[in-house]
Amino acid sequence: MSNYYEKNLKRNVSNLTILLFLGLGLGFVSLTVMNMAPIGVFAQATVSGQDNKTQLASLNNTLFVSGSATDKVNTDLVTISIGVQSINISATDALISNSKIANEIITSLRDNGVQENEISTSQYTIQPNYNFTESGNSVKTGFTVSNILTVQSSNFNNISSWIDSAVNAGANTINGVDFKVSDKSLESVKNTLIEQAIINAKQNADIASSAIGSTIVGIKSISVNTGGFNPMPSSDQIMQRSFASGASSTPILPGEQEVSVTVQITYRLN
Repeated sequence: MSNYYEKNLKRNVSNLTILLFLGLGLGFVSLTVMNMAPIGVFAQATVSGQDNKTQLASLNNTLFVSGSATDKVNTDLVTISIGVQSINISATDALISNSKIANEIITSLRDNGVQENEISTSQYTIQPNYNFTESGNSVKTGFTVSNILTVQSSNFNNISSWIDSAVNAGANTINGVDFKVSDKSLESVKNTLIEQAIINAKQNADIASSAIGSTIVGIKSISVNTGGFNPMPSSDQIMQRSFASGASSTPILPGEQEVSVTVQITYRLN
């Protein structure tokens, strides 16, 4: 009986030994697999570093410059903002009074040469008016009706008479007289300014490349900035003229405006 148990014990010990070696083997394999991951990441970082060196070498062979061109353009579009405000205790009475005066202004402007498609209503409001008592309470005192008319025209000859006639017809606010260069006129000078800006950039690039002993061999990229292609008021008043029809008329000075274009160019160097 003891021999039987002894044989079983030896057999179990042998099986345990086999399992132990298998377990160690699996553990070794698992350890090897886990150690492979850092090796792969390290290799990837090395490639990325090489790409960065290549990009830096490419940047060292380029030259970035800016160029600009500016010109003065005669304004050819005027915008006049004419307003009338009417105040009354009743909103209806304020509305009636305001409408009467506004219609008289429109009739007067048309009689003085404003075309039907050159005048429009840009703002119309009806607002209550309040006064505050000593106790802080608000008391409604009436209503204000405001009508803003906008005249936009390319005719500069009658600007003064338009303003005078509007005021005589009852306009009590002139919110502004603005001169600008029309989109059509801007387009006519934009292409010329772009060419001049590119020439200016090339001149700057030639000077810079010559100073460092390099030669321009091509263009890598170019961008033209016309998003800010908006006319700016010119400080030069020499070309301004008054379109007043007489000494008693309102003097108006259109003048010139300044427009500009900028370009950014990246050149390739040898």
